Amino acid sequence: MRRLFFLSFIIFFLSIPFQSQAGKINGKITDSKGEVLSFATVYIQGTTMGATANEKGQYEIQLQPGTYKVICQYIGFKQSVFSVTIKGEETIQHNFSLQYQSLDMQEVVIHANTEDPAYPIIRKAIGRRKFHLQQVKSFQTSIYLKGVFRTRQTPTELFGQKVDNGEMGLDQAGKGILYLCEENADYYSEEPDNRRTVIHSVTESGNPNGYGFSQLPSVITFYENNIPLFTPRGFISPISDNALSYYKYKLQGQFEEGSHTIYKIKVIPKRLYEPLFNGTIYIVDGDWAIHSLDMFVTKTSNLETLDTLQIKQLFLPQKKDTWVIKSQVIYLTIGILGFDATGNFVTVYDKQKVNELIPDTVFARNVVSTYDKAANKKDSTYWKEARPIPLEADEKKDYVVKDSIRHKEEDPHYRDSLRRIGNKVKVFNLLFFGYTYTTRGYKDVFTINPIIVDFPGNNNMLNYNIVEGMNIAPKITWRHPLDTGKYLQGAMALRYGFSNTHFNVIARLGYVNEDRYWKGRSWEIGVQGGKYVFQYNPDNPIWPIYNTAAALFYHENDLKIYERWDGTAYFKRDFGNGLKFDLKASYQKRLPLDNTTSYSFASQPTDGFTSNLPEHLQSITTWEEHDAVLAHAAVSYQPGYTYTQYPDYKVSNGSRWPVFSLGYDKGIPDILNSKVDFDKWRFGVRDNFSMKLLGVIKYNIAAGGFLNSNYVSIPDLMHLYGNRGIGYAAPYLTSFQFAQYYDFSNKEPIYGEAHIEYHMDGLISNKIPLLRQARWYMLLGTNTFYATQKDYYTEAFIGIDNIGWKFLRFLRVDFVQSWDSRGGTNSGIRFGINASGLLSLSLGTNNMANNDWEW
Repeated sequence: MRRLFFLSFIIFFLSIPFQSQAGKINGKITDSKGEVLSFATVYIQGTTMGATANEKGQYEIQLQPGTYKVICQYIGFKQSVFSVTIKGEETIQHNFSLQYQSLDMQEVVIHANTEDPAYPIIRKAIGRRKFHLQQVKSFQTSIYLKGVFRTRQTPTELFGQKVDNGEMGLDQAGKGILYLCEENADYYSEEPDNRRTVIHSVTESGNPNGYGFSQLPSVITFYENNIPLFTPRGFISPISDNALSYYKYKLQGQFEEGSHTIYKIKVIPKRLYEPLFNGTIYIVDGDWAIHSLDMFVTKTSNLETLDTLQIKQLFLPQKKDTWVIKSQVIYLTIGILGFDATGNFVTVYDKQKVNELIPDTVFARNVVSTYDKAANKKDSTYWKEARPIPLEADEKKDYVVKDSIRHKEEDPHYRDSLRRIGNKVKVFNLLFFGYTYTTRGYKDVFTINPIIVDFPGNNNMLNYNIVEGMNIAPKITWRHPLDTGKYLQGAMALRYGFSNTHFNVIARLGYVNEDRYWKGRSWEIGVQGGKYVFQYNPDNPIWPIYNTAAALFYHENDLKIYERWDGTAYFKRDFGNGLKFDLKASYQKRLPLDNTTSYSFASQPTDGFTSNLPEHLQSITTWEEHDAVLAHAAVSYQPGYTYTQYPDYKVSNGSRWPVFSLGYDKGIPDILNSKVDFDKWRFGVRDNFSMKLLGVIKYNIAAGGFLNSNYVSIPDLMHLYGNRGIGYAAPYLTSFQFAQYYDFSNKEPIYGEAHIEYHMDGLISNKIPLLRQARWYMLLGTNTFYATQKDYYTEAFIGIDNIGWKFLRFLRVDFVQSWDSRGGTNSGIRFGINASGLLSLSLGTNNMANNDWEW
């Protein structure tokens, strides 16, 4: 739990390098009534060098000896100028008291059909939007970031566990700082697509090994048409090309600032539940550039996760027609699961350079962020001199409190006490979640699967089917570290059927080597052996827990299984750059099974349960006891990976490109009495393609077939991932929601398969009452398979997702209609989970880019 529970809500910030100064000016910034002006900007006239006040209005700026004019500025207030001479290392105190900005209004006669005078100004700003966006061919800046996340209230319990406020560094009322981070960095950008952040120093309260934020946008630019914030659709800029279709504007006045005339314009959304901002934007006359802005979005703007989000930005003129950002402050609030928290993240920009030459060496290939070797090793003395924003009292205290908590948590006796507590057997957990046991020093970790219920439902211990009857299937996993990044891992599965009285056991042992200098790069080698029960389809489409319920209560048994002896050796390699491959060689002795019981709570129909060998499979291949020698090879690649280089290791940031996969399976005859003789291939492409305001298209498209099918046994056929479950959805973008499990199994020379979903993400639903308030989003799509004119299946669906509460929005409901080559049609409702791939299970053998085990 801890304060890290909130990190996923606040990632989009960066920071600046320190430069020592001889003298110092500090003080407090208030309005004329003495009210604090949080995060006001202080800078040196004629430059963009300066600082930002903290939330209490306290500022501090360091200067070399000389005479300066220090300007204090805050959105909506007049600038205040203070002249000062620094002679040495003295500290000069000066408090700023800012006056409200009086606004002049030109006399305008407004008739019934006359538009507000803000519109001509906005049109000119829109006309210059692309110019201001594209005028910056290269940009350099130093950045300082301070991010703070505070609680105003915490629950007494979370998921049944007591919340210890002291453990999180909070007071007895649950108030305090959850997360505190500071960073200094340099940021470089160059068109068309070069970006680089160099973090010189970073500190996280309570975490001496923390690295803060690595590769995030340095500036949220409102010159873009679409601004991506906490939603794939993004939000429409008030000066976007089509902004007049979404916003109303009202001129609130104008004022003079130096030689510039600044217009203050109120921005008002035309409609609720559109991705739109509320707030104020200040436009510079003549340049038609953004001078400053104060924008916010709420739930009525389709804001995801957070309750409110506010952005304040202030720009300074660098030269004629060029304004550069000086400060950016982001406020956010969230209330969830009994937590009520606020955050503010202030970024100060300094030493900005526009369109100046950047050495080619700055942009290392695909590395978008790097850390200095000792970035997180700077002491408190360094930070006391480096930060341009003074710490507040609770922030100073938090560094001390979190440090003492860290020492407590690192104490071996404390860690061992937590281990012993975690090792206690709890009946509820054993029944529904399984059990984990950890040895002293965390050297060995053992886990066992739950007895009754497992999520998603394919790993519980106690089940029923008509082949084995009631069966018990405990699965034990083991992990033992050997060295940094090197460990042994094993698994053992036992199974006993009370009706057929068969006992089976299988085990796997693997050695894993993870590259300590490149996180995500690894290889694994291992063996598997034993005898166990397997589904005909190695993708395991039928979850035993649901088959148990169907067999006992509805007299339906879809689980079709066989036994096999298995001896396998495998090797897997992940290069950490989007390229993966796996190899596997197996010997199998496959043993058919028959039904041994027909017990059910439901009254039996005259025909009873169906055979363990589906009729369609009998018509396309022979099913008999036989030996099989098999070889498997698969490779997948996702180009376009970028990386972050930490002081001691490298981490990939993923890619926006599709994933390409290719797999090949070979049945090898005449070795160890092997009968199988086939060559099977599959090529696939999958991706999520964002169209911003228009939503997201997700697809998984594949083609495959048999180059040779001299002897293809049932487990080696091409099987669809079907679904006959009662109401629940099979994994999206992989399965067919109403396809019979084995009716379309085949050994055709070529076939095609497509899973396509169009998620509108509010494109239509935000115009429908009730749906828009609930923030339920519409989607539509298809799952299609085609081999021949006599062998095809397709289904279309329309659904609603994003059902839930706050950020817990993972429920989805679809209406599905299907058609197939046998003249069959089906329709119905499917309920599922669509939580960032929570149920996006791999295609297993069908996918051929993964090597997931069948048991």
